[in-house]
Amino acid sequence: MKHLLLLATLCLSLFACNNNEETANTEDDEDTVTIPQPVFVDVVFNESTAEINIPAEAIGVTCSSGNSTSVVLALDSAVQTEYIYRVRGYSASGSLTINSPYKLTLLLAGLQLTSTTAEPPLHLNCGKRINLILQENTVNTLADNPLNEKKGALYTKGHLEVEGGGVLNVTGNARHAIASKEYLQIKKTTGYIHILGSVGDGIHCGEGDGDPENNYFKISGGTLTFTDVQGDLIDCDDYGTAYINGGTLNLTVAADDTKGLKADSLIYMTDGTINLNVTGTAAIGIQSNYAAYFTGGTVTGTVAGINTVGIKGNDSKSSVTVVDGGYLYFSGTTVNLSVQGFGKCYALYSEHDITATGGTIALSGPADNAPGYKAKDTLTGEDFLSWTDTE
Repeated sequence: MKHLLLLATLCLSLFACNNNEETANTEDDEDTVTIPQPVFVDVVFNESTAEINIPAEAIGVTCSSGNSTSVVLALDSAVQTEYIYRVRGYSASGSLTINSPYKLTLLLAGLQLTSTTAEPPLHLNCGKRINLILQENTVNTLADNPLNEKKGALYTKGHLEVEGGGVLNVTGNARHAIASKEYLQIKKTTGYIHILGSVGDGIHCGEGDGDPENNYFKISGGTLTFTDVQGDLIDCDDYGTAYINGGTLNLTVAADDTKGLKADSLIYMTDGTINLNVTGTAAIGIQSNYAAYFTGGTVTGTVAGINTVGIKGNDSKSSVTVVDGGYLYFSGTTVNLSVQGFGKCYALYSEHDITATGGTIALSGPADNAPGYKAKDTLTGEDFLSWTDTE
């Protein structure tokens, strides 16, 4: 039912340009309400073949791949109509590429796709907004191979927005698992996204023109979980910003010199939950290269290993100055971290200042790790930080 409501709303708001319409009369028969109808382009993978159904209403959409499982769809550049590409089925040697100069919606309705060529299983070549819907009660699984020449198993050129209550599993065997050239939004209705492994980053966004307006990661709902990631779990590149406005991030950092959530510029946390499990040498749970602002939500977990840090304000020493770097600000977030590591191991570490004006910051661990935080310059609001010896 949630999916039907979501799709109905989508139809009303996004497809006003569609010629396939119905009208409904009001009680006095003086006015009519135009209800645009969605146009679906269906792709069904069936092991070694793919069935493509392009209805007549999908003006400008063509398929150049026949029944091959290496599906290539394209929208004519003269057409400015948004269609829904509904994809389902199974192939152990398949991929889907959509070349679109106009915004599009991709509905994953139970898809299991592994690529064996230089193309990733999903390649959405669109410089506009891409709406990715995970259909309710479906599991969708993507995996590439080391031959993949793109930067992710799920690779998008445009602005990627994810919603819908289904499940998405992604494995990046060549580089990143999910790579978005510009921003990536995880909306409130999103179900579960599992990064099951990646040679590079789990999620990598902002690799385009370096414009902070286009390079950011934002989560407002859903649950993201990461397993066996060799790079950073979430990397907001090219002076990218991270916005944590809701949802749950399960950040297990288990590789040396890697980060759970890294933003090249700023981090803002207003709501949601971040569960940290940081191990490995020089591993960091959350790192901002300029400043991080924590005004709500919860950060909880364990910092272990050697020279590990839970939350770090890092001075990037970049020649491009966005704001002063290396600062941590806390005014409402609940932080509960256990410091169990060795060497220079901290729950909180700032290259410059730590400022706490509210919230709860409860740190614990062996006495050798006390007090669990360090500011290289000024510490303000020490009364908001507490330490408990566990031995």
